[in-house]
Amino acid sequence: MDISGTDARRVLTLVRELEEADSVRELQERALPGLLELIAADAAQCYRLPVDGVGLQTLSLPRESFHEDPMVIYDHPLDHPLTEVMLETPTSEAWRVSDVAGDRQWQRTHCYNLDFRPFGMQRHLVASAGSDAMVVHGYALTRSGTEFSERDRDLLGFAQLQLTVAERTLREREQLRLLSAVALELAGGEEKGIASFDGKGRPYALNAVAAGLLAVVQDDPRLGRGESFTARDIEVRYVPAASPGVPAMLLLRDLARARAVARVLGVTEQEHRTLLHLHQGRTATEAARRMGLAPATVRGYIAALHRKLEAGHTAALLRRGRDLGLIGD
Repeated sequence: MDISGTDARRVLTLVRELEEADSVRELQERALPGLLELIAADAAQCYRLPVDGVGLQTLSLPRESFHEDPMVIYDHPLDHPLTEVMLETPTSEAWRVSDVAGDRQWQRTHCYNLDFRPFGMQRHLVASAGSDAMVVHGYALTRSGTEFSERDRDLLGFAQLQLTVAERTLREREQLRLLSAVALELAGGEEKGIASFDGKGRPYALNAVAAGLLAVVQDDPRLGRGESFTARDIEVRYVPAASPGVPAMLLLRDLARARAVARVLGVTEQEHRTLLHLHQGRTATEAARRMGLAPATVRGYIAALHRKLEAGHTAALLRRGRDLGLIGD
């Protein structure tokens, strides 16, 4: 590979910044000016071309620098001379299209959405992720004048490889956001937040409630230790990874409303804690052990809860606690 350590660091710095994007689309929009800064070119494009021609996606900078329809001359992406070699390439690689084209006329009008306007010969540098046999996708650069160098080709190929990994991570994150939003909706997501962890072990919010609650407890060192805790009226429950490939999660709940309700009903802090232990399936003895109290004391709290919440048995007590918002689902 004909790039230096400095070149590689520039690519990695760019990709690290792009990993903070909220979506793949935003990453791609921000990647185009970054690539133009890395490699001197007149224009850049991100493209995704299914070989059946359905679901074409392109993004160009400047917007008018590439033709809107990549099928202008070729009826099918497989008609393009580079498609087969791109589909068969197992790793990221870039091609200097003018090397292959030999400055022939079709260089201006090939299927990767490059120029179809009579501006004279353009030099093209095309990178492909080569991930499957049905889609060609990646980034392309074009410029007039001097040919792209071997360094330019290797630099775009390396950048494509790193961008592919970043895009895959963002797609997984977007899918996780969608799944968690559905789960929260089914569970009744008011006052509940859900968060996950990035590759560096830092929590990030998957819904708006979690974003607000994480901002309150973001300086708490327990966030990164994989443990559950309660701080500043916020309950943070750590849920370990259920299986390989599924990240650990944080469930967050705002306890401020529940505690306000408890005060109105005359439920003390210790009584509220006892109710939470009962909700988690613990007996009075188990709750007493966790609270560092005598079992008789905890049984007294339970009797007070039955009286204050007007509930005759444990099931009714828990149901009443849920209805009032004292305990979660």
